[in-house]
Amino acid sequence: MNRIYLSKRSQHLYWIKDLLDDKRLGEIKIINNKTQYIIKEKYHHQNINTEAKLILSSGDSGWANYWHDFIGFYNMDFIDYDLEDYDFPHFSEACRLDSCNKDMFNREVFLHPRAKLAWQRMQKFAKIDGINLQIISAFRSMEYQKELIQAKLDKDEKIENILKVNTLPGYSEHHTGCAIDIGSKDAAILEEEFDQSPAFKWLENNANKFDFYMTYPKGNTTGICYEPWHWCFKLEKTGLP
Repeated sequence: MNRIYLSKRSQHLYWIKDLLDDKRLGEIKIINNKTQYIIKEKYHHQNINTEAKLILSSGDSGWANYWHDFIGFYNMDFIDYDLEDYDFPHFSEACRLDSCNKDMFNREVFLHPRAKLAWQRMQKFAKIDGINLQIISAFRSMEYQKELIQAKLDKDEKIENILKVNTLPGYSEHHTGCAIDIGSKDAAILEEEFDQSPAFKWLENNANKFDFYMTYPKGNTTGICYEPWHWCFKLEKTGLP
């Protein structure tokens, strides 16, 4: 998933916008056949100019090809696995994140601003119905994802089994800041038994009203096991001109 899209304002100017809420992150100026990428200072470290350049020059397919090569390099010293057989969609790290205070384990967690608003609204309405929804895990960087898998490898878990639960770095919805592993008081944590809880029943009946969906339901064909706790805010354009 790209984080941005380009909005053409004139023959010589594109605005660079956040894919989820149209927030303007920078602009592209084309003058005398020279392209200038102007990114707002606080987003410089996010390589948005690289993504914008690829979209401008090659379209989404060009970005996808670049991403596959990038992730292949990223994992080369990490794990002996043939990425040609890994058929998951790519997900870039969120370029904007807001704190969501603490998770169930008192760790500070972050979500994309648009996903945060949707989550807080869903959490509020669940509480009105007597359901206490809490975050177990939200945004994860590619580096964190790598460490997560490495820790399991260090315990001699087989990669084939690990990949039934965790995707490789660069392929996790958690990178987007839109995915949440959800828990609740007195409910099983990160276990299939979570689907027996009042919290899951409430999510099953109401989450779509807040634009959250369960990514890995029973019988899914992704290769990831059934995860009733994993819910993701819709990853699509909103309010585009």
